[in-house]
Amino acid sequence: MAAAAQRKPRILYLHGLASSPASAKARFIAGRCHAAGLSLQCPDLNCGGFSDLSFSRMLAQTRALIRARPGPVVLIGSSLGGLLAAWCAEWEGQVQGLLLLAPAFDLLRHWLPLLPADRRQIWEGGGDLDIHHFATGSEQRLHGFFREDTALFCGSHQLQRRLPTRIVHGRRDAVIHVEASRSFRALRPWVHLLELEADHRLAGVSGAIWQEAQLLLRDLASGPVG
Repeated sequence: MAAAAQRKPRILYLHGLASSPASAKARFIAGRCHAAGLSLQCPDLNCGGFSDLSFSRMLAQTRALIRARPGPVVLIGSSLGGLLAAWCAEWEGQVQGLLLLAPAFDLLRHWLPLLPADRRQIWEGGGDLDIHHFATGSEQRLHGFFREDTALFCGSHQLQRRLPTRIVHGRRDAVIHVEASRSFRALRPWVHLLELEADHRLAGVSGAIWQEAQLLLRDLASGPVG
């Protein structure tokens, strides 16, 4: 029994930009993992200050958390957390599976056009950007370095590690179009993409998300991908 328990993967949930471990998806997944007897960690990726956030900082924080304990790890990432999960899996062999929820592949190409023209011009010029932070319910400043740093990781062509990967993406996503996940899947036959009638928040499809998580764990038990 003890050996079987040790084989259960540790699960990390990575929230999105301007979100937190207290988001609705994080709380839902935490509840389901607890009920299933699975170990779950939901790191706060805002640690160190939201204004000074960078993708590199999020990578370093998450990779350190993965390495902190031995054994297999499954990453569940939402939006920017999905992109983060994919990069961590590329470099950390402990990561054995991915569940990506509306992952922010090509984030800047999708997100920047949604900004008002004047704010976009300021940010592309290296200035700061005030954005709504869902955890605090207020506008918070994000320094221009975030854009410069994230641009280094937006291209997904380098993400080539074969491991069980499932993506859930809404066809009505106006923030990161589902085409981003379709393109990612097209070049990686080991990736399973589930498209749902939902927006970027994936509201109302929690049951389908958890089902994909269960299928991912089943995939892991089946052995390496081909």
